[in-house]
Amino acid sequence: MRSTPPFIRDLAAAGAAYRVGLSAAVSQGPILLGRAVFYGVCLMVLVAFWDKLASHRLPGTLAARLPPGGLGVYVGVTEWITLSVPAIHFKLQDDIQGGVLEPHLLRPKSYLAQTLAGQAGFMTARLALLGAAGLALLALFVRPWPSAPTLAAVAVLGVLGAAIGLLLLALVGLTAFWLRRVLPPMLIVQKLAFLFGGLFAPIAFYPDWLYRIAWASPFGAHLAFAGAAIIAPPAWPDFAAALAAQLFWLAALSGLAALIWRAGLRKTLRDGV
Repeated sequence: MRSTPPFIRDLAAAGAAYRVGLSAAVSQGPILLGRAVFYGVCLMVLVAFWDKLASHRLPGTLAARLPPGGLGVYVGVTEWITLSVPAIHFKLQDDIQGGVLEPHLLRPKSYLAQTLAGQAGFMTARLALLGAAGLALLALFVRPWPSAPTLAAVAVLGVLGAAIGLLLLALVGLTAFWLRRVLPPMLIVQKLAFLFGGLFAPIAFYPDWLYRIAWASPFGAHLAFAGAAIIAPPAWPDFAAALAAQLFWLAALSGLAALIWRAGLRKTLRDGV
């Protein structure tokens, strides 16, 4: 009788961790609803700001380039992604600094893979609830829903963008092997996401040289691609290019996380926490 290949066993274990994370998130219904309310409040403030700006269309400013409905829907997409990504960096910091990591090293399953899978399950519940809340807010604000192909493109790019965001925060958390607190690198990544991810305004508004840097960065793949798709539905070649860039960054960041994880383990086994 053939034994199950290790790769299949690892996938099955990651799938189990994903389901546990998803179930844990669903069981925390009031917390999820509270996040949805916070999402709604953020959108009401930001939509009011962009609507005010769009209504004036001041000459000589970028306001003249705003789409007819302003950027309320764009901000709704970028905030949907941002608020759906769990704070995996703080969990990694607590486990690494608190000595929780050692028992996991005796188990046959990778702690990092299991943690990422569990947090991905948690993130899935947030994406689903906040996505539904965003569509409900469109109706509340009397905004037309995007077409079905546009929503599909945003859903695909948004989910992959959230996965990239999860990996970026995981990289931040892994710095706990060398830093006492991960807050400084987290703030750096956060500000880079604001700038290169286009959290509050599309990177298409940037000068050409800055736009190219933002598009090629993981932060653009994290937020900007899905946000751009909601205000200017991409043609198939553009969608394919964005999808390829996201898949590249998912693979690159996963590989980088694995390398940092191994370096951190060597440091911990040699010097302790």
